[in-house]
Amino acid sequence: MTPPPGDDAFDVRSERRGDHLRLLVSGELDLFREPDLRRALDDVLADTTPERLVLDVSGVQFLDSSGLRALLMCRDRARSLGVPLALAVAPGPVTRLLDVAGVRNWFAYD
Repeated sequence: MTPPPGDDAFDVRSERRGDHLRLLVSGELDLFREPDLRRALDDVLADTTPERLVLDVSGVQFLDSSGLRALLMCRDRARSLGVPLALAVAPGPVTRLLDVAGVRNWFAYD
């Protein structure tokens, strides 16, 4: 799917500190951006297998069910490689959806 024209409210950056990797996600994580997050994760995991991975979604202002599915898929992908994944979150849309969906305890937290 292609995001609506002018939709640039999403960004994924990576920071490496030794064997630890942090993906910083900001903006809107929805149906249109879910593939971008999964692709970003696959790209960094193709290059290396970090000792620890933090998915920092504290900059996400909107999360829908597709975005939640992306977080769960990232967790499962990291787990399949034996890489511990933790979420870094701020109170807001991500924590609300994790609570509503009943999956907050499915993640470790940073």
